[in-house]
Amino acid sequence: MDSISFTSKLKPLTLSEFGQIKSRIGSKNSVDFPWTINQTVKAKDVYTTNVIDCSACLLTNGQEAVMLHLTPDIEVNHAFSLVLSFLRNKIDLADKNLQAVLIGSKNHKKSQDIYNKFKEMLKGLNIPFSEFKNGKTPTSIAYQTNTDEVYITNNTLDKLLKKNTENSEVLKAGFEKISIADCDEIA
Repeated sequence: MDSISFTSKLKPLTLSEFGQIKSRIGSKNSVDFPWTINQTVKAKDVYTTNVIDCSACLLTNGQEAVMLHLTPDIEVNHAFSLVLSFLRNKIDLADKNLQAVLIGSKNHKKSQDIYNKFKEMLKGLNIPFSEFKNGKTPTSIAYQTNTDEVYITNNTLDKLLKKNTENSEVLKAGFEKISIADCDEIA
């Protein structure tokens, strides 16, 4: 997976800016409640909101994207053999350009279970990924293919952006842990 031919930009946005992106993408490309694999969306542009103790995973090859948002409250979401099988039907998991962003979770067993299973799955498939773990407030994430940008927002990020804080510092302050893949950069 070292031959990825594009770099995704990770960009924190204010809540208002994210609202504009969300409107452009449209609700048909939104992953919404009840947050199971059945709500997964595959499109050029995708988004999901209210990631609290859930885990959201964006997979893209720069041409199309798949967005999952799984709540730990629904038992079937913990069955990652089903998640993997579902993904195989949605996107070519062997695509050398595939990369991912993993976001979410809280520090309790059920939440960590899904987050860690996503991590293990991505590692097992050799898909490079950036991660934003344990958002301090409910988080939203979007992706647009034409700009190859991943947009992230929550109340913590919003407040810091309004104070003109540098984007990398904004992201670090908004999550307990962040890790940026070599194929990604902070915009």
